Amino acid sequence: MLLDLSIYAPTYLSLTWAFILLFSSKTNRARFFLGIFMFVVAMVFMSHVVYYHHLNNIYIYFDLIFIFGSLSIFPIYYWYIKLLTFRSKIDFKDLKHLIPAVTILVATIITYLLMSKEMRDLYISKYLYGTGNWNDATPLIKTQLILCYTLQIVYFTQIIFTFLRVRVFIADYNDNIANFYSNLDNKTLRWPQIILYSFVATSTFTIFTNFMGRSFFDKYPFILLFTCIAYSAFLFVLGYLGYLQNHTIVTFEQDNNILVDSEKKIEIEPENVIENKNKDAMLAQLKYLFETEQIYKEKDLKISDIATKLNTNRTYISTFINNEFSISFNTFVNQYRVEEAKKLLLNESNNFNTLDNISNHVGFGSLNSFIRVFKEITGTTPGNFRKDETKTINFTSKTGRHYPY
Repeated sequence: MLLDLSIYAPTYLSLTWAFILLFSSKTNRARFFLGIFMFVVAMVFMSHVVYYHHLNNIYIYFDLIFIFGSLSIFPIYYWYIKLLTFRSKIDFKDLKHLIPAVTILVATIITYLLMSKEMRDLYISKYLYGTGNWNDATPLIKTQLILCYTLQIVYFTQIIFTFLRVRVFIADYNDNIANFYSNLDNKTLRWPQIILYSFVATSTFTIFTNFMGRSFFDKYPFILLFTCIAYSAFLFVLGYLGYLQNHTIVTFEQDNNILVDSEKKIEIEPENVIENKNKDAMLAQLKYLFETEQIYKEKDLKISDIATKLNTNRTYISTFINNEFSISFNTFVNQYRVEEAKKLLLNESNNFNTLDNISNHVGFGSLNSFIRVFKEITGTTPGNFRKDETKTINFTSKTGRHYPY
């Protein structure tokens, strides 16, 4: 009973998330492709249901679904992450990632068509369940077995490719976000990479067992149970987090387009003038904005706001902060916010203030963000810091510059 439930669970979970994601993706193209991903996963696991219930009379059709679906899973996940982090649409050239799936599917269909009905039945009943002998196999059955092993090799190659590319996409996206926004709540992406690690681990395990044949799971129900539970947990978390993810590269591009329009309204200095601008003058202007005007208290502060006030462009300001302080724009702003928060925490007259009030006052988007960033910068939580009034208020940039407060 428990084994049956575990076998069906990934199919039901992925199919449920597929409908939820597809029907809630009007303005979120990435979510639409995650819905497609879930639907393909559901079809693959449905083929597993048919296989492990030994429904041999209909399995040939589900074997075709399994072949195409297995080799489409990672390309579609790759497209999903690409839509989240890199580009707002999928190009025609991206379809090349489906070439292996189509090629092996067509080869399998041709091989099945060339087999007689008796030979197909023999292949499904014996060779797919690991009881057939290679030496006794006909050329067509051997061809189909070779295609099965080829599928596993291609699948493993797709895992490696997707893993490497997704890491780059997510890292670049997070860098861009950190150098554009001062508050990163619900903007940065960490969970897709964690999900990918889990997916890679589970899929790699499946590959090794599949090289021994899916019959391996048929012989060891406990391992099958464990694998199905692992996939079910992975699919539930992926669907839930993907549903919650609203900030994508599209949002980032929209903010950038607004910024470009605003930059056209001011007189932008030529690049050669910007490059030669006195660094000390730029530092003085930044200090004025952050120390006198306390611009960091604006929750929705962006690099564009700084660029507009300094009558220059965002690329120069971002690069200047990166090079001069060896930190992102987000960290630069948050260091000022944390320093202001430390003053409030150490001021006895502010002891009645809640952490939430202090968080809002200094410009953080949420209390959780305030606590997390405060701990990252100071090594302790705001609550613990407040208890130790002997701490020295001191802000030092990574370049050794000391700014008086």
